[in-house]
Amino acid sequence: MINYRSNITPTWCPGCHNYLVFAAIQKNFSDLNIDINNLVMNYDIGCAGNFADFFKTYGFHTLHGRSIATAMGEKIANPNLFVCVIGGDGGIYGEGLNHLVSAVRSNINIKVFVSNNFLYSLTTGQTSPTTPKGSRTKSTPTGNINVPIDPVKLLKSINPDVFVESVDNRDMVKLNDTIKRALEFPGFALVDMIQECVAFGKQLNS
Repeated sequence: MINYRSNITPTWCPGCHNYLVFAAIQKNFSDLNIDINNLVMNYDIGCAGNFADFFKTYGFHTLHGRSIATAMGEKIANPNLFVCVIGGDGGIYGEGLNHLVSAVRSNINIKVFVSNNFLYSLTTGQTSPTTPKGSRTKSTPTGNINVPIDPVKLLKSINPDVFVESVDNRDMVKLNDTIKRALEFPGFALVDMIQECVAFGKQLNS
């Protein structure tokens, strides 16, 4: 069995759903016997960027919003690589949205995993592109006036041939199944993984 995990102990907050994501991705890499010597991981900034320390693979800890652009370059330069991206709703749907749209339009064969907690949580809970309208956050104390992005509807409207699904991380059976189908899909695939930030998510219900 291939070990995809480094010797560094994960440091997310106790109860963070990223632990579930980490376990599910490792399991599916192992189940599909993905060659660790051919696997490249690209990490955005934020809480999801901490995955960079915990996977024992080739990888890049990229600039904020540039993880998909980096992944596209890798896949174009060497189509034989198995290329993945891990980021949050801020980096993928905010700063990196233009790169995400480009990847979807071209249906380039990269796999994107988004830890979507509806906030910029590493910077202590500001509004992100997926924050529900009306939510009070650190940056919108009187309520968010913006309509949130629906990544599934948005990306499918751009290119209906790509794989885009949203899943609640608390359903581990469905999470594992969705990640497996994304990894096996012969083209662009994105898994929008819904989670609540244990440190700052409660403000969304205020």
